[in-house]
Amino acid sequence: MMNQVPILAITLSLILLSAAASHVSAVQRPNIILCMADDQGWGDVGFRDHRVLKTPVLDEMAAAGLRLDRFYAAAPVCSPTRAALLSGCYPGVVGVPGVLRTHPNNNWGYLSPQCSLLPKYLKSAGYRTALIGKWHLGLAAPNTPNDRGFDHFHGWLVGMMDDYYTHRRHGINYMQLNGRSIDPEGHATDLFTDWAVEYLKGQSSADHPFFLCLAYNAPHTPIQPPEDWVKQVRRREPKIGGKRAKLVALIEHMDAGVGRVMDART
Repeated sequence: MMNQVPILAITLSLILLSAAASHVSAVQRPNIILCMADDQGWGDVGFRDHRVLKTPVLDEMAAAGLRLDRFYAAAPVCSPTRAALLSGCYPGVVGVPGVLRTHPNNNWGYLSPQCSLLPKYLKSAGYRTALIGKWHLGLAAPNTPNDRGFDHFHGWLVGMMDDYYTHRRHGINYMQLNGRSIDPEGHATDLFTDWAVEYLKGQSSADHPFFLCLAYNAPHTPIQPPEDWVKQVRRREPKIGGKRAKLVALIEHMDAGVGRVMDART
């Protein structure tokens, strides 16, 4: 898994500062939004001078913030990267050397109950914490998002989806709202964006700071963007191949979602 480096680097700096400043009043603590992409290539953003891909929102964030071009994810796959990001430890140290999977005979680890994750520390500093989108660090207690420090979870428990519209893996529905199974309609990227915007609107009058982790499945396989986004890419780039057009569309669709979230902050 390759995440959007500038977003993570800036946000992690804020996280460290915020967690260390638990004695400072809530008014002085910044709200934190951590956005994660899933399996996005290091160069698959506009600000890397990509020949085709247009990511104006991520480009603007990179230009306004700090780019750490030698910042690496802790692993090339989903679960260990998330374990490292949320724990601050090497993934193997916290029990997640590989991908956590539904079937025990193909599973690569178990998140250690002894390790404390970022939302726990932020809660001790007065933050409300939320995860919207993909978790992929456990299917049942004590390793669900609500067990591991998130006050609010609205999203997908496991790894890849077989379909961005039906939200199933091996025929099982892993969409949840705070431990309760849900079956929403719509493209997963749009759902996660909508839920993030809804959460931010709910925090607008709160008297406490918040930490929102927004973890998209995109652009992880299946490469399944909304059709209107594919048509938009093909009109702009008539010579692009079909598979490449879909990947570009899936990333650009996510970029637009991040833009909606950024707009909802005000």
